[in-house]
Amino acid sequence: MQNEVRVRTISGVTLGIFVIVLTWFGGLGFRVLSIAIMVLVFFEWFRIVQTQSLSRRVWIIGSLTIALVGLCILAEFALPALALATAGAAITGIVRHYEARDQWPSAGLIYAGYFGVAFSELRDSGEYGFAVMIFLFAIIWSTDIFAFFGGRSLGGPKLAPAISPKKTWSGFLSGLIGGVIAGLIAASIFVTPHYLWIAFLSIVLSLSGQAGDLFESALKRRFQVKDSGDLIPGHGGVLDRVDSMIFAAFAAYVIGIAMHGDGIDGGGNGIAYQLLGQ
Repeated sequence: MQNEVRVRTISGVTLGIFVIVLTWFGGLGFRVLSIAIMVLVFFEWFRIVQTQSLSRRVWIIGSLTIALVGLCILAEFALPALALATAGAAITGIVRHYEARDQWPSAGLIYAGYFGVAFSELRDSGEYGFAVMIFLFAIIWSTDIFAFFGGRSLGGPKLAPAISPKKTWSGFLSGLIGGVIAGLIAASIFVTPHYLWIAFLSIVLSLSGQAGDLFESALKRRFQVKDSGDLIPGHGGVLDRVDSMIFAAFAAYVIGIAMHGDGIDGGGNGIAYQLLGQ
């Protein structure tokens, strides 16, 4: 266990520093990072579900969809990017229906494409974009860390044994508490927060992250895959590392848009500004 924790810590800290540096600078570099993660998530998802014998045309449609979504992210066209991801998923769904009657590839395009847009747009939402990303990172990373050590230390009843046998209620609650505390601290660094709102938002994002983790565990169990890949030492694939972030980032994006009120392409400081309760 000690060696496992050491490897996870070293690779996690290294990746964390790299991501934070790109987040600090934002702009093109962060958009490229968003696209890179999106592409890797797409390929790992398709790798997992290809046990259902994905055809070449499904791979081509999926790859073309992700490429077009990536171009829109580079150009900062959020609405066209979401529309392309949805259209690609719909076309893939039609093709897949006649091939094998399952929609896992379509779900993967929504999963990867929507995340790429949300992740990039949160950082690009004006002068508060960096603050919102650090707020999100603090919640999700702290949730993961507290859940890991809390579950290992306290043990107890299993959270969802049919999906992920190692996860416990003690880990779930430890992660939730850690995420809320981290969210409150992170928000306080950048703004004078409305504490009740920040606590509520932290709960929502922490729960979203844990739901994302369970979702990926269910996916891997469904297709009898241990890890989504082997790119990150101690963590597996990129999907294994960002599963929590995918759900949480999109949740934050949707909440920010709903509060901003100027639509998906509203831009400016609105999304980040509203999330931090200004």
